[in-house]
Amino acid sequence: MTKREAKHLKALYFDLRVKDLKVHFSETNPNGAYGKIRDYLVSRNFSHEQYSGYHSRYKTTDLEIFDLIREMSRDLPWLPFCLNHFEVTNVGANHDLMQLFEEAVLEPETL
Repeated sequence: MTKREAKHLKALYFDLRVKDLKVHFSETNPNGAYGKIRDYLVSRNFSHEQYSGYHSRYKTTDLEIFDLIREMSRDLPWLPFCLNHFEVTNVGANHDLMQLFEEAVLEPETL
């Protein structure tokens, strides 16, 4: 019996080296690389969460993520030369805490 890998929502986080982006991507607009990565991942059903963080909008396996990253490396050939850090993790339950900020904050009484 073959055990199947469980599917989870995934989060991707990365960090790029700007000095290498100037060499391998664009000397005049190195930060444009972030837009290229955003467009790539959003077109593959990821949401841009913040900075260099993306979440899958679908449950997937690690193997499928590895394949996506290999494809991304081929489609954005400058990327491997500019990465400082790239990681994937499973997304756990998200809990919206906004209501805690919306509750009335009582002012302390003055003496």
